[in-house]
Amino acid sequence: MKTNNIKLLKLATAGVLTVGAFAAFLAPTTASAALVGGTATITIDNTAFTASNAFGEYVETFWDASYNTTNITGATTGGLTLPTTGSTAMAFTVNTNTVTNTVAPSNPLSTPPTYGRTEQATTMDAGNTSVGQIGLSGAWRINGPGGVLTPYDFRLVKTGSTWNISTFDSSFSYQNFLTLANVSESLNGNGELLLSGDLKWTGLWASLAGASTSAVVGTFNLAPSAVPVPAAVWLFGSALMGFLGLQKRKMAA
Repeated sequence: MKTNNIKLLKLATAGVLTVGAFAAFLAPTTASAALVGGTATITIDNTAFTASNAFGEYVETFWDASYNTTNITGATTGGLTLPTTGSTAMAFTVNTNTVTNTVAPSNPLSTPPTYGRTEQATTMDAGNTSVGQIGLSGAWRINGPGGVLTPYDFRLVKTGSTWNISTFDSSFSYQNFLTLANVSESLNGNGELLLSGDLKWTGLWASLAGASTSAVVGTFNLAPSAVPVPAAVWLFGSALMGFLGLQKRKMAA
């Protein structure tokens, strides 16, 4: 019996080492320099948003990455309709393209006029956020007594110590829209950027809405995408555990 226990212990130890080595072999390595990735969750408090501007405007509709090629106007359908009060979280996927692409043409003479769509590039290294930008997929329609505003094709840029979210269209080019306050910026164990903060109006958009630049209207949280364990590891591990169980039964027989 003692000999069998020793054999079983050796077999189990070898199995654990084999699983560990196999998983390490399949796991992706982390480069010292990597572009920012993941998803930015933007939560807008429409109660605060409405109170922050002179015209009682609120975020009416959100369109995610699946609408990237759709021109956004006052008549665009689909998307997520936000409640006019309270907070709503929205997921803005970090773009993986490294060159800004035009994905929908502009036609300012159409009814309603359209100003094109782009997929903003992501060129920022997680380890050096002082240069480059983070492209975010998504679009909003802001509505209310003051009329319709349509910010879209967002990018996140750090200037000095200030993070700003800007928009792009063929008429106004890049314009700052929201700025991050009370920022927390760090890298996780894989060297991926973690970024969060409160959101406040800024730039041309604040002027258009007659908005306070000191009022907090929401929050921002950027986190990397979870990396799933490859299915091959689970299958290999299951098969190995089954084999060890079989050997144990043989030894006990």
